Amino acid sequence: MMTVLIIDDNVEVRLSIAYFLEDQGFDVIEAESPDIAKQLLSVKAISLILLDMNFTRDTTSGEEGLGFLHWLHTQPEPPAVICLTGWGSVSLAVQALQMGASDFIEKPWQNDALLASIQQQVRLADRQKARLAQLSNHLPKTVKSQQGYIWQSPIMRALESQLSRIARTDAAILLCGESGVGKSHAVEKLHAQSQRAQGPLVSVNVGALSASLFESELFGHMKGAFTDAKMARDGRFTTADGGTLFLDEIATLAMPLQAKLLRVLESGEYEVLGSSQTLRSDVRVICATNADLNELVEQGLFRNDLLYRINTFVFELPPLRQRKEDIVPFAQYVLAHHAQRYQMAVKPLSDEVIAALQSYPWPGNIRELSHVMERALLMSDGDQIVLHDCQLRLARSNLKPTPQYSVSYAQQQTLAEIEKAAITRVFSEEKGMVGSSAKRLGISKSSLYRRLDKYGLKNEG
Repeated sequence: MMTVLIIDDNVEVRLSIAYFLEDQGFDVIEAESPDIAKQLLSVKAISLILLDMNFTRDTTSGEEGLGFLHWLHTQPEPPAVICLTGWGSVSLAVQALQMGASDFIEKPWQNDALLASIQQQVRLADRQKARLAQLSNHLPKTVKSQQGYIWQSPIMRALESQLSRIARTDAAILLCGESGVGKSHAVEKLHAQSQRAQGPLVSVNVGALSASLFESELFGHMKGAFTDAKMARDGRFTTADGGTLFLDEIATLAMPLQAKLLRVLESGEYEVLGSSQTLRSDVRVICATNADLNELVEQGLFRNDLLYRINTFVFELPPLRQRKEDIVPFAQYVLAHHAQRYQMAVKPLSDEVIAALQSYPWPGNIRELSHVMERALLMSDGDQIVLHDCQLRLARSNLKPTPQYSVSYAQQQTLAEIEKAAITRVFSEEKGMVGSSAKRLGISKSSLYRRLDKYGLKNEG
C-alpha cells in the first residue's frame, strides 16, 4: 500500500485529505509541521508527500515549504512531493518545482485533480522501480542512512553544537547527567562526527563488570590464562582499535581497577592477560556517569588522577524536564519508530496525552518516554493514543497541566470533536441526507456511514 504523508498545520485540511485518500486505498499519516515530518521520515517509508507551503512564520511567502524541500533533497532517496497552498503564485510554483517538487496545486483543491496528480506520481515511481530492478544485478548494494531525531530545545541544540566541535578531536570526554538522558546517543553522534567514524564504536557497561573479569573484558586473555579460559579472546581495547571506546557508569569502578585503567589511559599500553607482550592502544575514550565524581574523589572512592585523565571536556546532559520543547516531538518520533518496528500504523497523540506528557516530570528521562510510547502503541485500540494507553507511573495528581498550558488547552478541541461538529453541522443542513452530506464533506458515503455510527448520529439514507 502506498503511504502518503500530509504536512499541513490546518487539522481540517489534513482530515479532509486523509478521508479522501483512505477511501482511495492509500495509507495516510499526518504531520502538523515540517519538523515533525522530518522525524516521521527518519523511521517510516513514505511514498509521496503532500506539502503545505506556509506555516507559522508567515502566511504567504512559502519560505517554510521551500526550506523543507531544500532539506528533503539532501536526504537519500527522497519521496515525490506535491505542494499545496492557498496563496498560489507563478514564482512560488516555479521555485518549488526547481527545488524538486513534482506538482503544485492551489487550495481549495479539486479531489479529482489531486487524485490524478497522485496517481501520476505512482506511475512514475513504478516505472523508476522497474528500471532499478532491471539494473539491480549490476549495481552495488547500498545502505540507506536515516536521519536521527533533531532536537528542538535551545539547550540541546547548543549542546550538540559544542559536541560537534569537540568530536573532531581525540580529546577525552566525560558525559554527565541523570540516568536515561541519552548519553549513549550522544556517544554515537560523537563517534559518527569524529575522524574515527570508519572505525568501531565499542561500548562497555563498567558497572556490569566483576573485579575478576575486568582485565579479561578490557584487555583480553590468552588461552589457559585462568581456569575457564579455554580459548584466547580479544579485549575491548583491542576490538575498539582505531575507533571509540565508550565506558559507561565509570563511577562504579572499584579503586584497584581504577589504577589498571589509569595506566592504559596515561601510557596507551596494556598487556593481554596471560601474555608478557605489551600492546599499544589506539582508541578515543569517552566516559559517562550519573554520579558526582568530584564528590566521590573527596570521599576517597574515585582517583583524582583518573578523573583528570577522563575529563578533558565535561558535558552535562540536561534532564528531559528541562527541555520541554522536545517532549512531544520526541514522543512522536519514538512512537513512529516503534510503529515501524512492530509494523503498526502511526497514531496521533490526543490533546489529553500531550498535556500529560508536558506536565509529567519524567524521572526516567528519554528512556522512560520511549518505553511509555512503546507501551501506549501496543495497548491502544483506538484511532489515537489516549491517556489510559500511556499508564504513566506517577500519581495522576502530578499530571495536571501547567497554568500556561491550561489556557491554550481549554481553547482547543480534539480531532474527534472537530470531526463530529463538522459532520453534525453539514448533516443537519442537508436534512439528514447521506449522499449530499458526504459530497459536501469530501468523503465517500461509506466513510460517512462509519462516522455516523461512531458518533451515534441518525441518518435517513
